Amino acid sequence: MNRVVRLTVIFSCAVIPMATLSGKVMVSEVPQPPPSSTILLDFGNNQSYRGTNTPSPDIKGNFWNSVWAGALNSPLTNAAGGVTTMSLGFDSTAGTDYYNGPSGAIQNPSACVIDANALGYLGINEAVYDYYVNSTFQIQGLDPTKVYSLTFFGSHKYSASDYTTYSICSDASYSRVVTSISLYVQSPGNPGAHNLTKVATIGRISPQNNGIMYIKFQGTNSDSTVGGYLNCMQIVEITPTNAPPPPPKLGNSVQ
Repeated sequence: MNRVVRLTVIFSCAVIPMATLSGKVMVSEVPQPPPSSTILLDFGNNQSYRGTNTPSPDIKGNFWNSVWAGALNSPLTNAAGGVTTMSLGFDSTAGTDYYNGPSGAIQNPSACVIDANALGYLGINEAVYDYYVNSTFQIQGLDPTKVYSLTFFGSHKYSASDYTTYSICSDASYSRVVTSISLYVQSPGNPGAHNLTKVATIGRISPQNNGIMYIKFQGTNSDSTVGGYLNCMQIVEITPTNAPPPPPKLGNSVQ
């Protein structure tokens, strides 16, 4: 049975009260599941505005999917380079760029400043370099009988919103949120300091019966064109052999 928890997210000694969430959620460093069960997604590519592809394989030997909103991204490959049944398609987006992301104003992925070790698979300069803003998208071709873990990395400075909320929805209207989690993309009180180390993970969630997960992310300000950022993410198919350990207790829970 899913547990319902009320929790707070802590970053740089500041606290954000969260809404009531269903399912298991946490903010942590990225675990290292097997590459064959992991999908790596770079939001932005050579065809998106001022974006770039992530090399496949990257410097750690893992394969990436550099996605954009101009076409269906299909099929997706896993981090071991194998072709999967999955694809990614955008339904809406407020834009894409690199500017004021981890490389600041420098249009070069090598200028990115991150803690690569803390980010695990996601700690690749080209993957964190570009981002999409306040968007909705579908992950298609998932197995509805299986459970998955989704890890998000957002990083931006001088944003109108300190943090971004990532939500899993029940249908393509994106109006019914199943579960969500928030992550600081910049340091509260110091908007010139972008996120270097933290990710947000939603664990053990299944797609709808049609094999689709409907995902949206947004900031908390009133301007729908700014505030919510997604630079890269990973999807992990959880099986008894690669399931991560249970997250720590994050607050009072109710059965």
